[in-house]
Amino acid sequence: MRIGIDASPIVGDRGGVGWHTYHLLRAMVGLKENIELVGYVGPGSLHNGVPKGWAGNGGIRWVESGKWLMPWRGRWDGLDLYHGTNFKMKTAGRFGGVVTIYDLWMDRHPEYSPKLFGQRASSLRTRRTAWRARKVMTISEFSAREIMSLLGLPPERIAVIPCGVSGDFRPRRDPAGFGELRRRIGLSDAPFILFVGGADPRKNHRVLVRAFARRADEFKGRQLVLVGDSVHRFGNMAATIAQCGVEGRVICPGRLSIEDITRLYSHADLFVFPSLYEGFGMPVLEAMACGAPVITSNRSALPEVAGEAALLVNPENDDELAEAMVRILRDTPLRESLRAKGFERAKQFTWERAARQTVVVYKELCQ
Repeated sequence: MRIGIDASPIVGDRGGVGWHTYHLLRAMVGLKENIELVGYVGPGSLHNGVPKGWAGNGGIRWVESGKWLMPWRGRWDGLDLYHGTNFKMKTAGRFGGVVTIYDLWMDRHPEYSPKLFGQRASSLRTRRTAWRARKVMTISEFSAREIMSLLGLPPERIAVIPCGVSGDFRPRRDPAGFGELRRRIGLSDAPFILFVGGADPRKNHRVLVRAFARRADEFKGRQLVLVGDSVHRFGNMAATIAQCGVEGRVICPGRLSIEDITRLYSHADLFVFPSLYEGFGMPVLEAMACGAPVITSNRSALPEVAGEAALLVNPENDDELAEAMVRILRDTPLRESLRAKGFERAKQFTWERAARQTVVVYKELCQ
C-alpha cells in the first residue's frame, strides 16, 4: 500500500499543523507497517535527500513537487491513497484521498479572516475538499461536530483521531538552563503564571491580563509570562498590558523554542489557557506533561482534552478566571492534585496511537 502525504507543513517555521504532521509521520514510520510512505514537499525543501529538521533518513521516500504538478503526482507515483494534511487535497491515489481538517475557526468567525476579500471563497474550497475526500480526519469530537454543522458532512465520513503529546514535553528542572532562560527573557526570581498562545484574539490574552490585573495584589509578586507573537492584526499584548496598568508585572518574550517552553511549563506555578476556540488545544496537554497545574476554557474542544485534570472556566468572564487563579495558588492540595491528574491525562494521548488509528483508516479505504 503506497500512501502519499502532504509533508509541506513540516518545512520551515512549523505551526500547529506542521508539528502535527511531523509527529504523525515520525510515529507512522516507527510502526513498521507494510506501508510505503511518499512525502511531498515544495521545490528546494530537501537537503541531503530529507527536509531540513527531519530526524532520520529511512521510512519515507521524499519527493519535491511544485503545486502545478501535484494534481498528476498520484498517478505518476502509483499512489493508492493520498493524505492532505493541511485542509487541501492536492492529488489522489487510485482509491482517492483523505484530508485533515483541524478546526473551522475562520469559517465560524470570518470577521477575523486575514484574506483581502474575506473568508467565503476559502470556506467554499474547504467544503468542496471535504466532500471530495473519501474520509475527513479531524482531531476532536468538537471539530467533528463543527464539520457536520458547517460543511454538512455526515458522521460516517469523519474519523476522529486525537493528537499525541511529544516526548519533548516532560519535567525539565535543570537550574543552569532555567537560570539562563530567566536572564534572557527578563524573568525575575519570583514565581510566575504562564500563558502560551500569542496575541491571536481566539487565544484570549486580553481576558487573562485583565483577570491578572484585577487581583494583582493577591498574586504575591508573581509575574505573568505571555509566550507567543506579541502583535497580531487583531491584538497587541503591549497595548493590553498598558491598558490594565500592569507593565512591570507582565513579560512578553515572543516566540520561544520547544526547549524553552518546556522549561517554563516545568517551573510555572500555574498554566492558564483561556482560549475561545480550539480544535484540540495542545498547550493544555504539553503543560500537564511537564507538571504544571492547568486552568483552561470550558469552550470548544478544551473540556474533552483536559478531562478532569484541569479547572475549567468561562473564558469571557474576568472575575471567574481571576477567582480560579487565586484559588489554585492558595490551595496547595488542589494544585498538587491537578499536577498528578495532569500527568496521568497527558499519558493517554500518544502519537503512536494516533498513527495506528490513521493507518487503520488507510487500510479500510484501500481494500
